Amino acid sequence: MILGQGAIGTLLAARCEQLHLDYAVMGRQTRLHTLHFQPLTGAGQILSSPSISPAQLRGDELLLLPLKAYQLLPAIQSLKPFLHQQPLLLLHNGMGVLDEVQPLLAGHTVIQGITRLAVLKEGSQVRETGRGATDLAWVTGCNAQAKDVLNTLLSPCTWHADLLPAMWQKLAVNAVINPLTALYQIKNGELAAKAHRSAIHQLCKEIGQLMQTLKLPGAGNLEATVLQVIQATADNNSSMYQDLRLGQRTEIDYINGFVCKKAHELGLQVPHNEALWRQIKAQEQTTGS
Repeated sequence: MILGQGAIGTLLAARCEQLHLDYAVMGRQTRLHTLHFQPLTGAGQILSSPSISPAQLRGDELLLLPLKAYQLLPAIQSLKPFLHQQPLLLLHNGMGVLDEVQPLLAGHTVIQGITRLAVLKEGSQVRETGRGATDLAWVTGCNAQAKDVLNTLLSPCTWHADLLPAMWQKLAVNAVINPLTALYQIKNGELAAKAHRSAIHQLCKEIGQLMQTLKLPGAGNLEATVLQVIQATADNNSSMYQDLRLGQRTEIDYINGFVCKKAHELGLQVPHNEALWRQIKAQEQTTGS
């Protein structure tokens, strides 16, 4: 079961159709929309997904939650009366969400994931713009059937004993690319310009120092990693840029905001991340998010 018809949720629904997997979509609104999905290669398809309501949950189905970070807590709060023992996959950007929702999920098998899939949704048009791997880990419990489904649906994917290093690597990339592209309203590749090199360096330096303090691997080559992702995703519009352009709330609180929170807990200063966090929050107010 897939919660919502966001960009990644629509991609997962389209993959379920292509793979002939039994699925349904639980709309966050009263009814589902018919969507047009265009994969990276091949013909597009009209997606009229089967729907399911929370009251129709059996208790044994795999529940996929490909939501914005700030949507997960209210979503799980609303679903809680209808949940039984379903395994749940939390698939979102940023960090800090698990701390918010885990108290509500005692007794559940919980999987956390980060993905490099890239999808652009504009109204009823949903277009896959890039493909990448997904990293997964069990938070609590284990379910062989759920693992088999996810290995098929999210291929290529990698399971980790500890997802934290991969999450911090993704967070570091997002904390640079997302807010800078949103602030300047540019594609990812335009960050390669010399004018942005100092900002990239300072953000990576602050996050690297934080990761070193937390004894996390990969702190020394963050800037090189970010520049590689900028090049590899040059034609993409970041999700944060898309959110601001559409007048929607961003995930900045769970990206640079999370960096600031962790730094303050450890007595570290991250002025460049904090300034960017505040600038994006101001933009949210300006665009009416």
